[in-house]
Amino acid sequence: MTQPKVARWLDLLAYLLQHRYPVTREQIFEAVAGYREGGDNERARESARRAFERDKAELKQLGIEISRVSAAAGEEDARADGYQLAPRDFYLPYLELVTESPGGDRPYPSLRQIRVTRDDMRRLDRATARFASLRTIPLAAAAATARRKLGFDLPLSLRAVESVLARPLSGQAEAALATLQRAVAERRAVRCTYRAIGRDATERRTIEPLGLFFQWSRWYCVARDRGRDALRVFRVDRMRAARQLVGADAGFTVPQGFSIRAYVGRAPWELSEASPVVVRMRFAFPESRWVQAQGLGTPIQPVLDDGGAILEFSVRERGPFLRWALTFGDRIEVLDPAAVRRDLAALRARVYDIYREPR
Repeated sequence: MTQPKVARWLDLLAYLLQHRYPVTREQIFEAVAGYREGGDNERARESARRAFERDKAELKQLGIEISRVSAAAGEEDARADGYQLAPRDFYLPYLELVTESPGGDRPYPSLRQIRVTRDDMRRLDRATARFASLRTIPLAAAAATARRKLGFDLPLSLRAVESVLARPLSGQAEAALATLQRAVAERRAVRCTYRAIGRDATERRTIEPLGLFFQWSRWYCVARDRGRDALRVFRVDRMRAARQLVGADAGFTVPQGFSIRAYVGRAPWELSEASPVVVRMRFAFPESRWVQAQGLGTPIQPVLDDGGAILEFSVRERGPFLRWALTFGDRIEVLDPAAVRRDLAALRARVYDIYREPR
């Protein structure tokens, strides 16, 4: 079955954006599945060439121009026609903070540059924060995205970056983060109350904080739970009344071989030491492309006849995974295991009961 045109476009653009140098048409045809479907005979190659030229013309009408330039081809480094996307035409300009002593290499020299002053930064901070807080207006999502760009482009302090990228911490959660930071450095245990979403209960915990990391706009703490004698990952914003223990039993030793880096980059449903369960899901298009672009899951069938995809996920914590899957509405289907499919259906029913209008 022929790959949908839009899917072929996305594959083509993704391939070109991975290369800073021009690539030949043959390289494109080899890498982009949509141009290989007819086989390797002369008729199939001619069909691929016509499809490629149509794709270029239609993308240009949409404002995306694939430039034809000279590229190196073959071991002899002979020159041949190649194709390239200009980053400055495809990406937003890079924001750079004006300083008294500018200098050094620009992080993204190929992109257009917009220089802003500290006063500009403060105004942008206030304005985008205000719009992002007004959830009911159309500009709220755009303002939230703008704040993420500010946080990545501008050389802000750690606290300023947290204020832009992180979900705001409450007073108690902010105090808990400060307590955990000291406890990690001093290797002292912490006692707190913790809201366990999966059990819908608030519990007293005594933990040995081994490390902190910032991911998915939240702070997490990897710690040994003394009551369960096991490693756990705690969300800092669910902690209250955190205090560092004193006395002979307050200290602890970091387990040999422990590294906080082993947790960085994991999805929320992977933040556990529990045995994983493989979950297979079907995503509709274009959600299928977004999920794969985020590097989530393992593609089993990356492009289906309708542009969707089937992916597998290694799920250690079912609760976070089900809440993430819920955000896709009816654009996903859990293929197996059946237990996860039933759990997602039950979660949807509970949410529906909460938000449906009373009769």
